[in-house]
Amino acid sequence: MICDNETGQCTISSVPVTSNLFSTQEAKDSVTVHYIGDPMCSWCWGIYGSLKALETWCREHGFRFVLTNGGLRAGGGDEWNTAFKRFLREEWRHINRVTGQPFNFSLLEQDEFNYDTEPACRAVVSASIIRPDAKLQFFHETQRKFYTESVDPKEPSFYRSICEKTDINFEEFKAIFASQLSANETYKEFSQARQFGVNSFPTILLEKSGVIKRVVSGYINEHDIIKNITAMNKEFK
Repeated sequence: MICDNETGQCTISSVPVTSNLFSTQEAKDSVTVHYIGDPMCSWCWGIYGSLKALETWCREHGFRFVLTNGGLRAGGGDEWNTAFKRFLREEWRHINRVTGQPFNFSLLEQDEFNYDTEPACRAVVSASIIRPDAKLQFFHETQRKFYTESVDPKEPSFYRSICEKTDINFEEFKAIFASQLSANETYKEFSQARQFGVNSFPTILLEKSGVIKRVVSGYINEHDIIKNITAMNKEFK
């Protein structure tokens, strides 16, 4: 996994680009903006403001907005050593300077931590099983808590306050979070991201008439992201 400060993206192993997927009537009649990210991807936290503005813009203009969890470090396994913690500290400081997004660095003082992003992704999927309309908010609240409070998202208790904010029953959430159903659905999203040809987060795609085009991979400001989507949508016509 490589994080690039020039492009504002985190990249995993390469996958082929899929430019043409489904041709359902729904796809032909609508425009969908796809956001592929990971709640523990630091540049996805950096682009938070732009994504909030984009989601609002899509709703106002009749575009569907779909979040797919990409699985940046699914399974974790990175050695929690001085070099890795130094990399994260420098990365977070850079993102803070570029975007203004806040970071809490106390996580980097811990002796042990497995930077496994699968549980956080699974939590977002679990929330969407209960309340599909709360998926993006749950994703954002998971980002916020991890990066500003330095609490471990692998623990179910991490999500109690987030469930309260998103009007989700915590006991129901815990049961689904621990289920095979949520695990299966989470890996379906990881697989969907790969089918999209996405291996860098955050990535924005535009889908129309069954054709998907990449708008941007990496950090982009609120003005440019909407300008790029508007221009690309015109290209489809």
